[in-house]
Amino acid sequence: MRNFSVFRLIPALAAAVAGAFLLLPHDALAWGRVGVFIGVPPVVFGPPVYAPPPRFYYPPPVYYPAPSYYVAPVARPAPPGFTCYAGPYVCPLEVIHPVNAPCSCPAYGGRVGGVTR
Repeated sequence: MRNFSVFRLIPALAAAVAGAFLLLPHDALAWGRVGVFIGVPPVVFGPPVYAPPPRFYYPPPVYYPAPSYYVAPVARPAPPGFTCYAGPYVCPLEVIHPVNAPCSCPAYGGRVGGVTR
């Protein structure tokens, strides 16, 4: 019986592994790379995480409801002699005039005559 040694298979095994690497698809078609497994899982470092700089915002404005006792002002008619009615224009008078007296209101083209009421 001949003395069989495992060391004689190493060149044949190396040639078989090299031939297998030649049959693998090139990089464009390969999904990953072929490596040697050592027994420890690979350590992979990804790209750094992007963290936007902190921004400081003002808090939203606070709106308080109107108090329950608040009543909107009511438009009250002026007492007689305080208002001049001049066609489409109505203006307050600076000086009190008697009712139905002539008066005038300022308009775009000058002054317009009217009647005090």
